[in-house]
Amino acid sequence: MSIVTRFAPSPTGFLHLGHVYSALTALRRARTNGGRFLLRIEDIDPTRCRPAYRAAIEEDLQWLGLTWDGPVRIQSEHLPAYRIVLNDLSARGLVYPCFCTRADIAREIAGSAAAPHAPDGSAVYPGTCRALPESVRAARLAAGETHALRLDMNRAMSAVQRPLTFTELDEGEIVCDPAPFGDVVLARKDAPASYHLCVTHDDAVQGW
Repeated sequence: MSIVTRFAPSPTGFLHLGHVYSALTALRRARTNGGRFLLRIEDIDPTRCRPAYRAAIEEDLQWLGLTWDGPVRIQSEHLPAYRIVLNDLSARGLVYPCFCTRADIAREIAGSAAAPHAPDGSAVYPGTCRALPESVRAARLAAGETHALRLDMNRAMSAVQRPLTFTELDEGEIVCDPAPFGDVVLARKDAPASYHLCVTHDDAVQGW
């Protein structure tokens, strides 16, 4: 199977040298292995992403000779696909609404004597809304209270039928364990999908 690499910037500013290095590395890896180099624009954040930055990124890459294979995948053009994934996860009981604000989460973590932390040192969501009674959850949804959607990590891991693995360059297949990162957000209050959902879906669709 041929290698597939991708460069996936968010159009929140102009291309910089770090971007160029990342894109060039991915392009060279694909070309030297007879693979494909893809360009994806991750623009699901409506408050920070700008069409002008997207156009500038594509123009600068072309000027530098960093040409990609196939059409550019624009995440904001695939929101219905992400909604289908969320609906499927919801039907399987793998997501739940989270009404917490960042301040709520920070207070709960601060009040915990042994708040869990992810391997990268970040605090893990304590599962406040996962434990809500169904009647309370339904009432808050019916009242139109804003909420995010979180993955119920324990249920999701229980549904996995084989080890989750990825292939690391020069190291081979590695087993991964997402459980320590807790119930990640799959749809934000201010955006219909999160980075975690979109990038995973798109990588699968694009054969990355």
